[in-house]
Amino acid sequence: MKTNVNHQTLQQPFGQVYDTLKKRIVAHGFLLLHEIDTQAIVAKHGVSIPQLRQLLFFEPKYIAEIMANDPLAINDIPLKLVLQEIDAQTTQLSFKNPVDSLQDYGLDPAMAAEMLERVNGICSI
Repeated sequence: MKTNVNHQTLQQPFGQVYDTLKKRIVAHGFLLLHEIDTQAIVAKHGVSIPQLRQLLFFEPKYIAEIMANDPLAINDIPLKLVLQEIDAQTTQLSFKNPVDSLQDYGLDPAMAAEMLERVNGICSI
């Protein structure tokens, strides 16, 4: 397993976790940019998987610093939460740790640490 991916197993149904996280992203000051329903996409090609959604989000205030210091860091944003149904009462939640994924760019480490703290706040269900 990748070391820069934080993950947790939640003893809650997928739909409950999904609804809660969408609300918490916005409540924590982020913009919910896009949702990817991976299960629905692959089903169109005859592939059956449990529920799997990706929630892409970001905070515009970070863009100015990223663009001023290393625009290549855009490759590692927006932030993304991945929700995977394990069974009817269990959901796995994961995300790329921004401290680790942004460390190779010329960015202020405090910005990435702030992002991580905010994402952890969203994910503390």
